[in-house]
Amino acid sequence: MRAALPRRLGLPAAGVLAVLVLWAAVLGQLARERARAMEETAERAEIAALALQTHLRRVFAAVDEVLLALVGQAEGRAGAVSLTGLAARLGAIDPALLAIAVIDADGRVLASTQGRVDGVVLAHDRDYVRANLPFDPARPIIGRPLPEPISGQPALSLSRRISRDGGGFGGVVVGFIDPTLLANGEWLRGFGPGATAAVVRTDAIVLARSGETLPPPGATLDRPGLIAALRGSAQGVVASIEEADEDSGPVAFRHLPDLPVAAVIATSRQATTAAVRTSEQRALLGAAAITLALGALIAALAIEARRRARREAELDADRAQLEAANRAIARAKRQADEKTALLETTLANLSDGVTVFDANLRLVTWNDRLQDLLGLPDEVLYEGAPYEGIIRAQAGRGEFGVVDVETEVRRRLDVVRSGRFGVYERTRPDGRVIEFKRTGLPGGGFVTIYTDVTPRRRAEEQMRRAREMAEAASAAKSSFVAVVSHEIRTPMNAVIGTLGLLAETRLDEEQRRYLDTARDSAEHLLAIINDILDLSKIEAGRLALEASDFSLPQLMAGVVELFRASAQARGLTIALEIGTTVPEHLRGDAGRIRQILLNLLSNAVKFSRGGDIVVSAESAPAVGIGLAPRIRFAVADRGPGIPPGERSRLFQPFSQLEPPDARRTGGTGLGLAICRRLVELLGGTIGVEDRAGGGSVFAFTLPLAPAERAPEPAEDPAEPARRPRRARVLLAEDSPANQLVTATWLRKDGHHVDVVANGIEAVEAVRARPYDIVFMDMFMPEMDGLAATAAIRRLPPPAGTVPIVALTANVMAGDRERFLAAGLNGVLAKPVTGRMLGAVLLEMLGEATEPGAEPRPQAAAAAPPLLDADHVARLGRGLAPETIASLVRACVDDLR
Repeated sequence: MRAALPRRLGLPAAGVLAVLVLWAAVLGQLARERARAMEETAERAEIAALALQTHLRRVFAAVDEVLLALVGQAEGRAGAVSLTGLAARLGAIDPALLAIAVIDADGRVLASTQGRVDGVVLAHDRDYVRANLPFDPARPIIGRPLPEPISGQPALSLSRRISRDGGGFGGVVVGFIDPTLLANGEWLRGFGPGATAAVVRTDAIVLARSGETLPPPGATLDRPGLIAALRGSAQGVVASIEEADEDSGPVAFRHLPDLPVAAVIATSRQATTAAVRTSEQRALLGAAAITLALGALIAALAIEARRRARREAELDADRAQLEAANRAIARAKRQADEKTALLETTLANLSDGVTVFDANLRLVTWNDRLQDLLGLPDEVLYEGAPYEGIIRAQAGRGEFGVVDVETEVRRRLDVVRSGRFGVYERTRPDGRVIEFKRTGLPGGGFVTIYTDVTPRRRAEEQMRRAREMAEAASAAKSSFVAVVSHEIRTPMNAVIGTLGLLAETRLDEEQRRYLDTARDSAEHLLAIINDILDLSKIEAGRLALEASDFSLPQLMAGVVELFRASAQARGLTIALEIGTTVPEHLRGDAGRIRQILLNLLSNAVKFSRGGDIVVSAESAPAVGIGLAPRIRFAVADRGPGIPPGERSRLFQPFSQLEPPDARRTGGTGLGLAICRRLVELLGGTIGVEDRAGGGSVFAFTLPLAPAERAPEPAEDPAEPARRPRRARVLLAEDSPANQLVTATWLRKDGHHVDVVANGIEAVEAVRARPYDIVFMDMFMPEMDGLAATAAIRRLPPPAGTVPIVALTANVMAGDRERFLAAGLNGVLAKPVTGRMLGAVLLEMLGEATEPGAEPRPQAAAAAPPLLDADHVARLGRGLAPETIASLVRACVDDLR
């Protein structure tokens, strides 16, 4: 056995060595072929460079011969040179020659083969002027490509100096050569794409180029290796233009002996190696095929060697196996007996049922708990029992419900044969819920564990019911809060309305101070009620968002202006900052955004102890692909600061950091809770952080898309208010206080008002006499507003079509839509003011047309208590002192 091991290892080793030698030979040959291809390309590049050099010498010599003749003609004077007839011979001299020009010592173009040269003056920094200006170089000067003076076409120049009798500068004769034609020729044929022919001056300026490898004409070479070679020898070959350029091939160059110019041929490595690439591929494919063949041969030989070695080992081991057979059998029997006993003990004591089926779907083992869980009879449980028979017995006993037995058996057999095992549950006819965990075995078959999960499912059901009860309790609480808020808003309508009417009477300073205090308190109470109502709407899931296009600067400026006076009274300044990247017009729920900013700015003014408050908006990065951009709003105050451990309490309902006996400011603790809920409804986040220098920064981020169009500009407040025409109005209201307030508002504007106390009276009144409009309270005794509206709509016209407007304190989300669907024409939310009533009348009935209609009297300023008979006469309807006193008493009783 040990002797066979080296033999088995030697064969693969020899094969691997042969493969390595093969690949080394192939790769070496490929490298030599590439090197030979590069050498051949270098030789051809030298020949091409010689051809280009010869071409350049011929072109420059032909042009210089003409220039020398013209210089001789000048005899020291540029004006004596004549170019007559020379333009027709340019092509015969050389196709690349564009023009010949004569330039005097002042830089003026005296003559050109391009045509008229009137007024053309050149700067002295041109190569053909600057190089000839100091002295006569006694040779032609070749300049970089510049626009030809007359045509403006890019051209390189070859110039000769005109010297005066005393040796002074008398001008130059210049030949302009087209760089695009100079480098073109047959010398690049056979080099493939990427090859370049170029004319390069010794100062590394490219004069002409054909191809893209080198810089364009007029630019400087950026290849240090090539520049060094050009300056180091008259001719030669550079292996590549630059080592970092993987596609650079050999570059050949030859200097012109009589000009500071070199002919350069640059080749492409990719084009050079293209010729050998096919042979390389064939060689690689052949080597790969030989490798695969060697591998297959080695594998076959190794398999045969292992087979022979295994046969020898088996023969060697037979004797030992025969000797140890009895011992092994005895030991195996003992171990099998022990494992069987252990397995039977384990299965018997399991609280779960267990079955094991083999690959032929035959029962191998089970435990007693199985019969208790599944109710299987003894006759179907035996070793080797088919799975199909057990399933058929269960289906026949109704274990799977009312099913076709054979269909159910086939379906369940298909499931186990497909190997789709996992965890699932089934409720037995006796109500118990059994969980099945089925796992496949490596050699086929499966193990199933049966668990009675009835107690767990009952606990989960109890938890579900408890959660539903909690949700119902939360909804009931929200509904209760909404109802209570409604019942408070109804008398508040009368209180605020009465105070508004009272404000329009003549009062002394003390009475007006009392009135202002009462109005402030009533409005503060209404704000608290609105906060509670908003919170109840949010918790009940009934707060609807209304998206619209709005102007962000206008919205934020309006919020700041509301608090500027109160801030100045406290010694505070408010600054508004809007980032330059924030769109001016956005789309979103402007009302809710304004509500959040008002709450935050109100707190900032309330808690700041001096200094500045900054209200800002800036763009924030969008989260996710394709989502709307986000805007970050922030209100930075100069308050006492908030400890990090207390910040989580800020946004909880009715939560305040100061204890009740130590509070320096008012509030219910609902503002920030409502802000958090509104921000989350709008899809954003809100938080608080410390402000540098003291104070806190409350910031929230919302996803807001740019507006689809700019919002309509606000109406001009200076435009005179329109008044509705006088009308006959029916008011259906059960509260005496609200009856008096609403009727008084309407009568002051000249409307005739009839008042009824419930829905039945409202229906009878509409049936008995015509009305222009009906204001209907929604909650009245005997018949509510909805029922009364339905009854009126059933009356024949015109009574059945009279406009009906709801007066309600129930302003939960969806109520307006519900009222309109019931046949009402509009909805007014209490508390109702005279302006709100006038707006509805104007919308429903139209504008007053009678000339000279008196405008509604405005509230009088505080003045000495003088009797104004005209004013008393105008307010005589319901505003006598005893009426006002009765109204206030009724409001107070109703509020209690």
